[in-house]
Amino acid sequence: MDRGIASASTLPPLSASARGIYRYGPQINSHDLVKMLAILTMVIDHVGRYFMYDNIWMRVIGRTAAPLFFYLVGYSGAYKFKYQILALGIALCLIKFFVSNNPSLISNIVPVNILISFVLIKAILNRFDPANMRSSSLILLLAILLLISDQTRTYIEFGSLGLSIAIGSRLINKGHPFGKPFIIISTTAHFLLQMNSLLFIWSDVSRQVILMVILLVALIFALSLLLFLKYELRTFTVNSTWLRTIVIYGSRYSLQIYFFHLAAFQIVHSIVLT
Repeated sequence: MDRGIASASTLPPLSASARGIYRYGPQINSHDLVKMLAILTMVIDHVGRYFMYDNIWMRVIGRTAAPLFFYLVGYSGAYKFKYQILALGIALCLIKFFVSNNPSLISNIVPVNILISFVLIKAILNRFDPANMRSSSLILLLAILLLISDQTRTYIEFGSLGLSIAIGSRLINKGHPFGKPFIIISTTAHFLLQMNSLLFIWSDVSRQVILMVILLVALIFALSLLLFLKYELRTFTVNSTWLRTIVIYGSRYSLQIYFFHLAAFQIVHSIVLT
């Protein structure tokens, strides 16, 4: 796979129905690759959750997905409100309610799913650009987001740290001097909370397993942070039509994939395993 921008002559003609999927270009870019990694680790996480009796190793691998999505939400700069994503997020809340044995509506809806979180983050970033803020103001904003992170996780998946990672990536994209410190602190706080949650859930496992969990989460954290600090949008020339098609369609319909696979997992889990 060679880096570069593909010539239109290297690609097969597009039908009218296929043009929409190529609105970000007819070749694979770094956004596509990161989203495919996020999708893969997300599906592993959900398989471990719903069908493998909360498999600890699959759940740890799944810690990779959310920060990648949040990072791309902020970095992309595309903050247009999308009713379809909001509708899918609301639909997931309703599915969760109907398949649950808990009669409480509130307990089944909150924390609301990550699709609604994406919509809210885009709405916030569409209203103001953190890249226009001074470093001193960003320090105050970051402190507030960190202070309310644990409380907000009660109401929305990943809480205010999702917004914090998105803001950090926006700052990096715009070359803000406080961008790297912002994303380092946000990502560190996110993984510390994830680590704490994992250790709380599996408090009864052996010390050896706990040590391996800590090391694996630390590795995922380090690789994620390295990616965030070095990330830039690039385009790759891929001559294989089938590989290009799989990656592009998988990436650019990633949120729809999130909805349909999670909805299916929840329904099947409710019918077959409970």
